[in-house]
Amino acid sequence: MNWYGYTGKILEINLSDEKISVIGENLKDVKKFLGGMGMNFFLGAERLKPRTNPLSPDNIIVLGTGPLVGTIMPGASKTSGISKFPATGAIASVCGGMSFGFHLKQAGYDHVILSGKADKPTYLFIFDDHIDLINADKIWGLDLVETTNLMWKKYDDCGVIAIGQAGENLVFGALTLIDKTSTFGRGGLGAIMGSKNLKAIVVKGSKGIEIANPKQFNKLYEAFIDRVRKYPHRDSWIELGMLRSLPVGMILNAKGEKKKARQCSDRNYLKNIKKRRIGCPSCPMADKDILEIREGKFEGLLNYTSSIINPLLMFTSDGLSSYDQAIKIFDLISRYGLDSLTITSLFDFISRMIDQGYLTNTMLGFEWKKDFETYEHLVEIITHRNGIGNILADGWKEIARINDKFEEEMLTIKGLDVVFEPRFLKLGTMEFEQVVNPKGAHVASGGSPTYVGAGGGLEKMKSHFNRMGIPESAINGLFKPPKKEMGINVGRLTRYSEDWYTILTSFGLCARAQMNRFYSLELITSFYNAITGLNLNSNEIRLAAERSWNLMKLMNVKEGFSRQDDAFPKNWFKSLKYGENELEFYDFYGNVKINRDIANQLLEDYYDERGWDKENGSPSSHKLKELDLTRYIT
Repeated sequence: MNWYGYTGKILEINLSDEKISVIGENLKDVKKFLGGMGMNFFLGAERLKPRTNPLSPDNIIVLGTGPLVGTIMPGASKTSGISKFPATGAIASVCGGMSFGFHLKQAGYDHVILSGKADKPTYLFIFDDHIDLINADKIWGLDLVETTNLMWKKYDDCGVIAIGQAGENLVFGALTLIDKTSTFGRGGLGAIMGSKNLKAIVVKGSKGIEIANPKQFNKLYEAFIDRVRKYPHRDSWIELGMLRSLPVGMILNAKGEKKKARQCSDRNYLKNIKKRRIGCPSCPMADKDILEIREGKFEGLLNYTSSIINPLLMFTSDGLSSYDQAIKIFDLISRYGLDSLTITSLFDFISRMIDQGYLTNTMLGFEWKKDFETYEHLVEIITHRNGIGNILADGWKEIARINDKFEEEMLTIKGLDVVFEPRFLKLGTMEFEQVVNPKGAHVASGGSPTYVGAGGGLEKMKSHFNRMGIPESAINGLFKPPKKEMGINVGRLTRYSEDWYTILTSFGLCARAQMNRFYSLELITSFYNAITGLNLNSNEIRLAAERSWNLMKLMNVKEGFSRQDDAFPKNWFKSLKYGENELEFYDFYGNVKINRDIANQLLEDYYDERGWDKENGSPSSHKLKELDLTRYIT
């Protein structure tokens, strides 16, 4: 058959015996799971045995990209991946932008499945039908940026997923970057690649993607891109990027640190930090950054990042006193392939434990100071597993063993440090979804429409619901929270935010606010049908996303996860001292203080909306039958 949008091919590679196979996709499977994230879980469920050690050769990595990627569909550039992650023990999805997905499609593959372990350092090179496993002895030990630059120099235009020294040393939280810019794999994908002796995956392609109905696609494209160009805030998004959606200075002002807040201002960013904006293929918003330090000790430093927010959020830590220190530390973290969110959380946690007397300089093996040099030292010892860094490198669960008091003081969910703090941001879907996602605390899938307080009033919420394709029959329930004053039931809404994210990520579409705001289920269904010619309706696409999420959950039930793991951090129910402020745990609109009873009810409402068993938090047999997933029960 002729494939449109899809390539119809999956590349499967066993690193142990260097066996390389090209497998044809099944149209029935594609319709059931859409592509990208959805098909990744389908392929993983067929191959990954329960209770596999994440750092063993038996663990697999499945990479994939959606049917819209490789076309000029605006924002269609995402690569997604799944594996079993060492930091949490969960089977979860990761997602990143830049050019890897585009090149993978152009090379003729929708997915890559990696298993086994190479007997020596290796990188994978894919160029159309040419697949090669190449000796990486000479680049093992290089940082992630150096590795990517060498691959670009050798292969010219290509997409690169690479690891740094943290991945090589199996640091549990090590991640990868795509094209040294887009974070990919919070929770330990870098360590998984390191455990397989896989330094990098390099792909370039020249084949092109066929579209089923070019005339219809062009009509949809012209109307869509016209809307983007006429968007009144487009220029400010392009000028400021993610700084427009999350002003870090606001966070610092709330802490009473006005001098630091000024360094995070729009003016300072534009004058002293921004070099230029970059974007993924087909992106009309250019939401990523090249940063440049123009003066001082680190003058001339260039850093590529998916967002200026990343280094500036590190600047909220007491250990950094200037924006250039934050960028320098962030650049070092990126080069080593560490997670900046975790390093910042860890620095602040150690500082607190020192202040409270639960940790001493003797236990650490060095003098702890809240300064740049200590921050830098912490990064080094974790990356290279020196001294206590060997314990810190094994993640929060291992750190908890140092002192009995640590676990109750940690702000973690399922072994990952909290990203979205509801005592500061209120309880939206981003905050709630950290609790119910098998992966634990993370950045992505609960984002729409309560993304960092941007949801607005109830009428605006309804327009979001319609855009996301939430069924009319479900909408009334979203306005029935445990207490009327809350306005929105975040537990029930999170189910649909997850499904919406799954649709976007399965298609390969950007979920960030800049692009997400222009999508609707109806519109992207039309794009999908014009590109693929498969003529699915919106309900079939919505059902496929729900099926994919339930399969992910079921895979994690087999790993031993249950309702008891969907636990709100105890500290959320205590006040948070922030500067002169005492912050409490409130609902999205700030009307009702969340206590354990309300939190528990929201959790039960989430399970109910998903059709899951409220006792164990697992998909019910009825739901699995409805979604045609019963074959995966045993």
